[in-house]
Amino acid sequence: MKLFDFFKKKKENQPLEETSTSTVENNLLEIEVKLPEQQNETPEKVEKKQELPEQNAAIRLYSCRKNTKIVPSVFEKAFDCKKLDSVNDAEFVLTLQDDTFLKFRIITDKKETMGQAYGMANFFSKAPVKNQVLKENILQQMKLFNCIVSIQFVINADEKRTNQMIKSIYSTAKALTAFVLVPTMEVFHYDGRLLIDEKGQSAFDTFHPIASADFLEKELKPTEADTARKEKSIAILKSKKIPYLEELRSTVFDAETVLQKKETILQRCIAVYATAIQAEIYMSGKYENPEQKMQEQMKLLEEKYHVSSFFSTKEREYIDHPPTKEPKLFNLFAWRYECCAVFFWALSLLDLKEVNQLCEPIELGNIIWNHDMNSLSKKAKLRSKEEILELQDLTLRYNWACVDARINNKTIEALDFGVVFERHYALNWLLTVDGISDWDAVMTTT
Repeated sequence: MKLFDFFKKKKENQPLEETSTSTVENNLLEIEVKLPEQQNETPEKVEKKQELPEQNAAIRLYSCRKNTKIVPSVFEKAFDCKKLDSVNDAEFVLTLQDDTFLKFRIITDKKETMGQAYGMANFFSKAPVKNQVLKENILQQMKLFNCIVSIQFVINADEKRTNQMIKSIYSTAKALTAFVLVPTMEVFHYDGRLLIDEKGQSAFDTFHPIASADFLEKELKPTEADTARKEKSIAILKSKKIPYLEELRSTVFDAETVLQKKETILQRCIAVYATAIQAEIYMSGKYENPEQKMQEQMKLLEEKYHVSSFFSTKEREYIDHPPTKEPKLFNLFAWRYECCAVFFWALSLLDLKEVNQLCEPIELGNIIWNHDMNSLSKKAKLRSKEEILELQDLTLRYNWACVDARINNKTIEALDFGVVFERHYALNWLLTVDGISDWDAVMTTT
């Protein structure tokens, strides 16, 4: 079992605070966690460590379980403690023999656990793991987490005490079949092996997600239609000579999907178009007063579509406060024209171009400016879920090819990486993949 040797704060005078944010990397203190084999001890380092004052530390355990009543007793058994005090059903405190204590919070609220689990998966989806099957399975594991245990404690210069505490935490992780997330954004298996870090490193060659019996009983198996969809996608990839991974499974099956309603898609499309318009106005250099020009466009979109009520949280912030000091953000939103094209395709209003070609904003504008919400709704005809599922599965595999090409510093003439990413994002939202309908929280996981 790998044990942490010591903790050291990266920032001085940083208080330990429990937050409710779903952004994983902001949910933990910036504490450096090192393993024994990562260090070369010198007398100077040892002396410096011995002078280390008491500092606050935090670790989180992630697991898949519904029965959380056993959690306090598991920790009580693992630690040499004087007593256990329950604050409420979700919080308790262990007092150790040296009169220091550990504070625990059990998080099972679905919104909070899903936010953190998907935040973690989204963070590690960017890790350059070459073994894509391994990566997909690790990300799937993260998305199953429904129970989080937050642990806050104090460390000092006594390395024996610190190592014993970490050993006890691993002992509880094993008992709870939980994974350990440390503040350096490394996830460890309960047996102590590194599952994944942000550099894409892992001690595993193969890994299969685990869950509680409740989850396993509900695990869906692919239908014949799901399998046929995958085979059809691979046949297209072969015909275009695009690399693919035979083992890459679909991110979603038919039974798991909920297709967005026509009116909801129209609203989302108008909102996305507005954000892309703002990016174009500010980036084009055509306008002496881009702010005034954007206000004019917003006024027209408001009259025709009441667009102001359709923006997501991030879109609203972007529209209200154009990032003129961070121009790169404009580029991010400029790409959203590609999402618009997918939405108009799904509504049978536009044919998609080849996946290595950018859409034409003027074509999107012709549709939007020549209609209002009523006339556009009457003209739109939502495609079948199967049609959209087919494109989503194919785009998933396009996206894998793009990621693989970037890792290996290659290009694929048949694919434009930006187009693929935006289409994947839009299609995952259309089908509510992983139950996510919040536009700002959509994941592509490759």
